Amino acid sequence: MILVLLFLSGCVGTEVNDPFAGNLVKVPGGTFVMGNSLDAQLKVGELKAQNVKVDDFMIDSAAATNEEYRAFVRESKYKTDSEKFGWSFVLRYHATDKAKELSESEVKEAQHWLAVPQAYWRAPDGPGSGISTVLDHPATHISFEDALAYCKWRGLRLPTEAEWERAARGGVSEQRYPWGNEKPFEGDEWRLNVWQGKFPDENSEKDGFGTTCPSRHFEANGYGLYNVLGNVWEWTSTKYVDPLRPPKPKDPEQRVLRGGSFLDSVDGSFNHFVDMNTRMPNTRDSASSNTGVRCAKSVKKKKSPGTGYRYPKPAVKKAKPQMDQAELQRIFEEGGVEALQAHLGSGATVTTPGKLKEKQAELKRQLKEMEEQARGGSDENPDEHIEL
Repeated sequence: MILVLLFLSGCVGTEVNDPFAGNLVKVPGGTFVMGNSLDAQLKVGELKAQNVKVDDFMIDSAAATNEEYRAFVRESKYKTDSEKFGWSFVLRYHATDKAKELSESEVKEAQHWLAVPQAYWRAPDGPGSGISTVLDHPATHISFEDALAYCKWRGLRLPTEAEWERAARGGVSEQRYPWGNEKPFEGDEWRLNVWQGKFPDENSEKDGFGTTCPSRHFEANGYGLYNVLGNVWEWTSTKYVDPLRPPKPKDPEQRVLRGGSFLDSVDGSFNHFVDMNTRMPNTRDSASSNTGVRCAKSVKKKKSPGTGYRYPKPAVKKAKPQMDQAELQRIFEEGGVEALQAHLGSGATVTTPGKLKEKQAELKRQLKEMEEQARGGSDENPDEHIEL
């Protein structure tokens, strides 16, 4: 009981001193168009446009850096899912020689990925790699659980998908990018970090980077957020729903990631098509060399709940109606067995009082015969031995 009380006292009424509070920027609440309003044909996983309302909130201006995540791990002694499992996914193109040597498996559906032992946020490309030269780059190999733990350590939370999109759009409504509909490059000048070239074997690195770039590289959007598209996928707290296929009760729980990564494309010719509508699901413990985290914070208690995005809901089986005995008796008296059978359905068995007496008499007769056979004859009062 003492442990429980201590735990609660640490969670309720206790202000956590966020060491990176200066990273937060305020995003004004309001109603905005969430989802793809530009294309008649939605791409896989995209949401149909809806008006969505959110309250004021705060969000990190950039994804958590290696330096920031290192501070969290040093203080909390946290072990990421990749460390617990002993491996993580690394792009074959970037994997170290040692990683390729140790790796015993690749992803059947995506053979450019290697399952690399000892790959995690401190060794993003596998054994032999490190973060000392990329401390200002986003921490990677971050699962949903890892992202959640980091945000909680700071006294924050993950953004909802609606909040993430509101912030990422930067006040620009119904446009393909945070800066509008203009393409993300002009000659060799790029505005985001994605793959350029023949994936997964050639990357011209016209944007200046082969893997991640600094978390605050490229121009910030209208709300002061950097790299909301490309670089690393960012977790949200929202459970994933495929807008084209309502979820089934047994679907594994997955969470939404937004923004795309440095492995994606601006034309959809490989991997994900990167724009404001890009989203994908993943399980809570999944991580790879292109997943990161950006935290959020509520500004004040909600006076009225936001509308949120209206995701498709799973089909719910209708509960069987309660059978009122008086109602059943009325139906029987008015229409007989046939009416009662119709009311209850073809699968129901209807037994009237008369039929019940017949069944009891038949049961008595059968029991009497069995007892006579056991005793070798009939008793004077055989019914004494029969209990119904």
